[in-house]
Amino acid sequence: MKSRWRFLRTEKKFADRVLSVEHRHYHFDGAGASMPFTVVNIKNWVITVPVTAEGKLVLVRQFRIGTDSVTYEFPGGAVDDGEITADAALRELAEETGYKSESARSLGLMHPNPAFMTNSCHCFLVENCTNGGVMHHDLFEETEPVEFTREELLAMVKRGEITHSITIAAVGLWLVDQE
Repeated sequence: MKSRWRFLRTEKKFADRVLSVEHRHYHFDGAGASMPFTVVNIKNWVITVPVTAEGKLVLVRQFRIGTDSVTYEFPGGAVDDGEITADAALRELAEETGYKSESARSLGLMHPNPAFMTNSCHCFLVENCTNGGVMHHDLFEETEPVEFTREELLAMVKRGEITHSITIAAVGLWLVDQE
């Protein structure tokens, strides 16, 4: 299938501290035509599924500019250049919630939107989390950690109270891992 697509060139369109946008020109033999496709380059991400020793799941409430709303999400964020993804998961968990754990185990990898985004999101299970109480937010970040039982979390997803797609995907990876 890929052989029917021929890469022609890339044009850089925009860049800032979060992302860059480019047009990738491809020729598609199936249509006998060429066109530019918009591609967004973003750092890779991690998302954690934090579980306390009591079996509670830790999510964060935070305001999101894009939807102008408060969301419930699993803790996560960008992987720093050269950082090991498991370390990034533990760092993001501590920064956003104050919770800590000794290790993170991979639940899987996902591509948030491969139609036009280049990044990956690594999902980690972080068990036996303890609340250290000290959060280290980025400058424009405010989070409130909240614990839920498994049943409460699944009910929130079912009722549409959790709308963050990567969190919903992480719930799916976590449930599959429990089988």
